[in-house]
Amino acid sequence: MRAPIPTLFICGFLLHACNDQGGTVNAQAPVGGNAPRWKEGTDYTVLERLRVRDEQGYVQPMEAFSVLVPKGWKTEGAVVWKDLNSCAGEMLAVRMTTASPDGAIRYTSLPLHTWGSASDPMMLQSMQMQMQYGGCEVGQPMEAADYLRKVLIPREIEGASVVDIKVNSDVVRELESRNAKYKAAVQQYGGSAEIYPSAIIATLKWPNGEEGIALCTVVNMITTTQDPYTGSFQQLSTSVSSERSWVRFPAERRAEAEQLLVTLRSSFRTNPEWQRNVDDLFARIRDQRDRNHAQVMAELEQQKRMNAAAHQHRMANIQAQGAANTAAHEQRMSNMDRNMRSWENQQSSQDRLHTSFVKTIREVETYRDGSGTVELSSGYDQAWSRGDGTYILSNKPGFDPSSVFQDQNWQQMQLVK
Repeated sequence: MRAPIPTLFICGFLLHACNDQGGTVNAQAPVGGNAPRWKEGTDYTVLERLRVRDEQGYVQPMEAFSVLVPKGWKTEGAVVWKDLNSCAGEMLAVRMTTASPDGAIRYTSLPLHTWGSASDPMMLQSMQMQMQYGGCEVGQPMEAADYLRKVLIPREIEGASVVDIKVNSDVVRELESRNAKYKAAVQQYGGSAEIYPSAIIATLKWPNGEEGIALCTVVNMITTTQDPYTGSFQQLSTSVSSERSWVRFPAERRAEAEQLLVTLRSSFRTNPEWQRNVDDLFARIRDQRDRNHAQVMAELEQQKRMNAAAHQHRMANIQAQGAANTAAHEQRMSNMDRNMRSWENQQSSQDRLHTSFVKTIREVETYRDGSGTVELSSGYDQAWSRGDGTYILSNKPGFDPSSVFQDQNWQQMQLVK
């Protein structure tokens, strides 16, 4: 992690820098003659080094950074740590303000701002839930100019309007030089990353005629990964505005305000030992979050596998139910068939019973033909069968249907005694 207000963001239009000299600069009278009447703040400016300490417990209390400010200016600086459950990019917050004794010139530098978004609806919903409990904001990537107009001015720079915006190419090139590190970090998770840095210097104006100079940077990192289950590609964006500062001043005091900006930006110094402690702490936090991330991803993978297994189980149940329904249908048909056979057997029994009744009521005779036997009414001496279920009974001697009907298919049947 680098200093929240790094010196490499010095604006291109700032042409001078002050030497890092502690203590107070005293006016000296020339040798001989009368001492001229020099006025501090008019004829000269005394710069004092403001030293800001990190007093909280994530690292041992020590000086975090220092900066030169004009003597007599009202300056405040603070290092604030948020809890581990907060947005990781905003866990360390460094804020600084300074104002001239009359309050006419005012400089403000805000902590960095982080936000992100996701193409996957479930991931986006998770991010929105985390935001409600102190996590990073959810929003789409945007360039520095849009961020200034849509976020920084409405939230922090009340009443200002943008007069002019210039791209800070030197800062963009410096940000681009860091891309390889971030891309490598993403690739270890099997994804790809594209990084889009932007940096601007904007001229501002207020309705009361005051003017301002705003500095803003935004880096958008968009990572792309492939879902191993669906094969679809998912995008996750992370955006960081690390430079959010401006100076406000009366139009006639622009030169003084620009000189203040030169002094502040060129004299910023980060304590190397504090920076090492911070870097080590964030490295440990990243490692822990990586492990947590790996665990969460493993749990998500497990959940996906369980969902897939549950889906397969449901499909198997549906198939089993279908098979069961088919089997039940076949069973019902089989039962119906058995019932039919039973009914037929019962009918046969009933038919036999009925025949017995018939035989009791009315005599029958059993005859046989080529196809089997059949019971026909008694009282006839002869019976003929045609083989198609047609029968002729007769008591007339010499009657022969084959001769009478000229049909040789008629055959006389034999009485079964």
